Amino acid sequence: MTVTAAILPPVVPETTIEGIGKRLKRARALRAWTQLELSQRSGVSQATISLLEREARGGDLLLDTVWRLAWALGTSIDMLAGLPDLRG
Repeated sequence: MTVTAAILPPVVPETTIEGIGKRLKRARALRAWTQLELSQRSGVSQATISLLEREARGGDLLLDTVWRLAWALGTSIDMLAGLPDLRG
């Protein structure tokens, strides 16, 4: 009798994971800031913020940009990126 290994489907991340754009927009809206206000506070252009919120940009996103946005919003890069809180 021949034993064959079971072929498991690849692990695929949840498709419902919220993108950075939605998290950014929600964080900005919670502060009742416009894109222009966030731009002025973070030093990131309003055009870039708009692109991010529409999720029309992301693959070439610089860590410096995310850091500036997180700092201005008083939150963490982890929150904007949607990373889980792994602290014990």
